[in-house]
Amino acid sequence: MLFKTRRVTGILIVLFIFSALNIGVASAAAPGAPTALGAVAGDKQVALSWTAPTSTGGGGGISDYLIEYTADAGTTWVSVIRNASTTTSHTVTSLTNGSTYTFRVTAINSTDFGPASATATTIPFVVHTANDLPTFSACPTAYIPAAGFTDTNSAAVNCVAYYGITKGTTATTYSPNDSVTRWQMALFLTRMATPAGITLGNGTSQGFADISGKSTEIQTAINQIRQLGITVGKTATTYAPDDKVTREEMALFISRLLKKATVGPGGNTEYVTGTTGAKEIKSIDADHNFTDMPSLMDSRNSIANLWNLGVTDAQSLTTYDPAIPMTRASMATFMSNALAHTNARPAGLVLQSSGSRVQNGTYVTFSVTNRTTGFAAIPGSYVDTFQFNYSTLSTVTRFDTGGQCTSHIIPTSLSNTLCTLDPSDPKTDIYGNLATFLIVPPNINKMDVWAWSTTPSSIYDNDVYGSSASKTTVETHA
Repeated sequence: MLFKTRRVTGILIVLFIFSALNIGVASAAAPGAPTALGAVAGDKQVALSWTAPTSTGGGGGISDYLIEYTADAGTTWVSVIRNASTTTSHTVTSLTNGSTYTFRVTAINSTDFGPASATATTIPFVVHTANDLPTFSACPTAYIPAAGFTDTNSAAVNCVAYYGITKGTTATTYSPNDSVTRWQMALFLTRMATPAGITLGNGTSQGFADISGKSTEIQTAINQIRQLGITVGKTATTYAPDDKVTREEMALFISRLLKKATVGPGGNTEYVTGTTGAKEIKSIDADHNFTDMPSLMDSRNSIANLWNLGVTDAQSLTTYDPAIPMTRASMATFMSNALAHTNARPAGLVLQSSGSRVQNGTYVTFSVTNRTTGFAAIPGSYVDTFQFNYSTLSTVTRFDTGGQCTSHIIPTSLSNTLCTLDPSDPKTDIYGNLATFLIVPPNINKMDVWAWSTTPSSIYDNDVYGSSASKTTVETHA
């Protein structure tokens, strides 16, 4: 009987081998190499996963995996100390953020080591969480119809199509993987401005000498975003309309546009300067997880701003790819997410909740908005709200046979006379929004909440007002 050893930093592995083998060379009884090694970095850790080798060799199959890493480009390999396991994944902890680690995995059976896998390299980093996400959406799914494009069913694309920001490359195609040009971006931004509560300029010439070959609509849009300060051009006299918009430029465009927009319910604002005075839509949190930020400080700040607002399409990644051209799919994501911070809301009376499934005892915030078919605010609308807690009893009903509220309907904190729209009920403000209100739903149950509007002093009849009322459901769990 021979002993076979393999020494790595921190551990000496000894296998009992019953045949004369050359030490350090995988034998015919050795397992194959693991494949598809992947490494996902986190905060002081890296999550590894791999595929077991197709050949387990002799000795009754694989009994363990040796996991090693190097932080000095292979000069020293350190073994991960852990209990024996045949699981094809493991999270290596106690690493140093910002250091580069290369990993390899070796299969072991009762008689031999196999060859090491191909390596995987990554860098652990501090995992930040976006701090200033919007509470509500500009495009709640129940209110946004499909755009009808045959090449995408993206909710973000449906959103920007709903608000008239995009018309598609044809009536039935959106071309999500196409790049966005700077002249297209000007159109998208000006079309986004109106529902976002921005007043556009008159579009008179701003001195760009290279846009004369474009249509009047395009020239006007380019001049309008210059008037708003969203673009300064490639130079003082050139806009470069046919250049592709990079992801760095996109961050600058959207950040600047949001600062001009009217904030909506649940949108995030900060002081323009200092700690008092006017506010604008932005985040002042500088945290992010990107490792490839551009050198221009204005660009860096814009990317971090949009990440913290939940606008970017790369919320969980470590790379932003600032120099890569913006795709139409990503453009839709940026714009639909950005709209959530603005006063853009769907047409009609819309009730939204801050969550649809929450833990017991959690406050849920509700927002009611009212807009015209052109997304303009409808101020002064009387709104009544009420709720119903689900029950397993068949005798507990919402409405009676005549459509009237039963005694099981509960008024919200904004209600006055139950299920009656009276002159003392609250009204939407000049922005078409009702003050938000809070409800703690019942434990491990579901709750429906309604909002409806008509002329005082009407009594709610579900047969009459049910189709125009807005309802949302919230479920609780332990």
